[in-house]
Amino acid sequence: MQIIALQLDTVWEDKAANHDRVRRLLAATKVNANALIVLPEMFDTGFSMRPQVTAQTADRESEAFLRTLAREYGAAVLGGVVGPWNGAQASNEAVAFSPQGTALVRYRKMHPFTLSGEDQHYGAGDRHALFTWQETVIAPFICYDLRFPEVFRPAARDGAELIIVMACWPETRSEHWVRLLQARAIENQAFVLGVNRCGTDPTLRYDGRSCAFDPHGVSLFEADGREQLFSLEIEPQVARSWRAKFPALRDMLPA
Repeated sequence: MQIIALQLDTVWEDKAANHDRVRRLLAATKVNANALIVLPEMFDTGFSMRPQVTAQTADRESEAFLRTLAREYGAAVLGGVVGPWNGAQASNEAVAFSPQGTALVRYRKMHPFTLSGEDQHYGAGDRHALFTWQETVIAPFICYDLRFPEVFRPAARDGAELIIVMACWPETRSEHWVRLLQARAIENQAFVLGVNRCGTDPTLRYDGRSCAFDPHGVSLFEADGREQLFSLEIEPQVARSWRAKFPALRDMLPA
């Protein structure tokens, strides 16, 4: 399966500008039929604590954009969006759509980043979510979730072969980002892809470092700090074979 990861230099709170950036990056690469395109957390606004600005309207225009991309490229598209605002809170979500416009998954971030006050503006989810694309079982997570390995184990127990973490992870802790992604790959015997943003927002710098690891923890790619797109191929049989040869997941304690 071809995976295309977009590391965006996100324009602050400007959905139209970010949609244009996504289109420009995708136009410069070859997207195979039935690929999986992955965008960062809150891809079209940045990690803003103003849900009255970041939230979609009832028309869910960010999701409509993802659906349009999926249809145009004949690919599945997974991206980070903000659900509608209820007057008090919204939701930080990962959603995916098929080329036919079918919703494949909707995951709500389980760990809002309390240091930034995210928990005051975006309500927490309470469970992992899985979807299958090109015969690969995929579990999306979002940013701060990465620091909590216990939420990844149930996804692995339920069959996740590819774990995707979309993020707005700042430069000040970027080494944590890469090493934790690698650890999640090793301990869950899964492919792990981290898709981060780059650039700056009003308070933070982001050095990108989107990266991927195979089920042995071997690096498949690591981006630098520039806006860019990466294409990689994964074969889920690699995870299945390693799990059969070294069946550590079978020895997990009962849930």
